[in-house]
Amino acid sequence: MVVGVSELQREYAAFLSNMDVRLGAFILADLPESFQQEDGTQAPFPKDLSPQSLPMIEHFVLSKFSTTAEVVAEENRRFVEGLIRYLGETCLRAVGGAWDHDETTGNGLPFIRPDSEEGPLRGEPIPLVAVVLTAVEQRNGGIFTAVLNQALAGFGDSGKPRRACTGLALGLLNANNSSKDEVEFLSRFIGTVEPGIAAWTKEQADPTLWSFDRESLERLGRQLSVRYEARDEMMAEDEISFVGGAMRFIGETIRRHGGGQWRYGAEVESDDPRYQQPYIRFTIGDQNLDIVPWKLAQAALDDAEAIASALDTILEMRAEEAAAKEEAAAQVDTAAIDEAAPESKDQD
Repeated sequence: MVVGVSELQREYAAFLSNMDVRLGAFILADLPESFQQEDGTQAPFPKDLSPQSLPMIEHFVLSKFSTTAEVVAEENRRFVEGLIRYLGETCLRAVGGAWDHDETTGNGLPFIRPDSEEGPLRGEPIPLVAVVLTAVEQRNGGIFTAVLNQALAGFGDSGKPRRACTGLALGLLNANNSSKDEVEFLSRFIGTVEPGIAAWTKEQADPTLWSFDRESLERLGRQLSVRYEARDEMMAEDEISFVGGAMRFIGETIRRHGGGQWRYGAEVESDDPRYQQPYIRFTIGDQNLDIVPWKLAQAALDDAEAIASALDTILEMRAEEAAAKEEAAAQVDTAAIDEAAPESKDQD
């Protein structure tokens, strides 16, 4: 069915677009900070997306899971998804390649298409879920490294990829650019965004009208302005589910169009609009612009266009950013031509 394929495509796009937050949360919140060495001393736990980190990652996974049934258990889904992200990005940095997914299987699980001696994406696909299951089943601590070495063997005697790192350019949250409270909140919250939106959409009179587009944001603005007369009504206990879904929808729609990142106001002053609120951060040029879905939902009570207008603002700024980059590139090209011109004239 087309609906099924469309849903898998949406989930895969969300998997990639959420990579920085979810992988960052996995590294910071789910992997240990240190481990005990044979001499009893503590050493930093390696979690830098390098091939050298894989044995320690695998041993940690084996300490967490005793059986393959535990790997696929629903309560471990978030951890396993983070693990898959870590393994995939580590492979991309070592052998090149790209993320991909297979909709024909009906599950759309992400995997890696590595590069090889034959060319980009021509290596044997790396089914990451199967790799994790094999590691837990065999329990020898060498599966993750063996899989990576096999991919490297695809480059022949040189064993060297022809392309530089093809891992995603991640704006990872870490201990240097965020707080532990923020990452812990996001590690829980991010996993509720898409399911929360799906449940919220099903409660609408016509679920088919709601998609991640500007028209839906306009529709939501009008709905909020009619549904509530005052902000206090939005905070009523029986409205928590609806408002929570609306906030997730607002944030995720704008984030996807504008290329933003979910963040959380853990360490801001109480009078800051981001205080204890999930928000979307857009890095445009050398500046950050933060959009708080809860505040946009409130603003819609006075201006039904406020939510859609926020998306317009982000898209306009992105367009200006792209135009500025094009202009700068053109100036560089012109300067290069001018610099070469005297030499050409001399040769004439």
